[in-house]
Amino acid sequence: MQINLLPEKSKEKKSSQQPQDFKKLILSFVFIWIILGGLTLILVLNINHFRGQFAKVQTSWETAKPLIEEKAFLIQHQKELNEFLIFIKEHVKKGIPWSEKLTVLSELIPEEVWFNEINLRKEEKEGKENAFLDVSASVGYLKTDEEMLDMINNFIERIKKDSFFFEDFQNLSLLEINKAADKEKSMNFTFNLSLK
Repeated sequence: MQINLLPEKSKEKKSSQQPQDFKKLILSFVFIWIILGGLTLILVLNINHFRGQFAKVQTSWETAKPLIEEKAFLIQHQKELNEFLIFIKEHVKKGIPWSEKLTVLSELIPEEVWFNEINLRKEEKEGKENAFLDVSASVGYLKTDEEMLDMINNFIERIKKDSFFFEDFQNLSLLEINKAADKEKSMNFTFNLSLK
């Protein structure tokens, strides 16, 4: 047995309100889904935009990377060159007459010996900077290895005994002697002179 104390009009209102509430609920869900869909679409479009921008930046970086590396190399090379120029200036200030030194060196060289390379370099060791004159030369046109070795030794001794040439150097070191790998019978040798 059911007792309903509501008047008939209220019963009708209640029964007619239920479908309307259901419709509102469905419309609310649809509205929320539309908003979420719109936000998702905006988010996806922004992500794709940023991906495109990132790809452009990455491509630009890949293109610029070799130029940056080359610039770093050139800066380092310039720094080394500037240091070397400062080093040369310091030794020029010392008053070493290089043209005269090299002229004397060319006069000391025997006919059977020739220069391959002469180089002035600096070397830093234990916080101290040292300067060296590196000389690479060859000897040839002699019959035996002993004659070539004797010629090298005589040439080294002539350099050491020349007071004008040797006065700005501390010592002379013979670094290497080896036979040349060609048809001509010759030997290559290198030595250096450390500056005072």
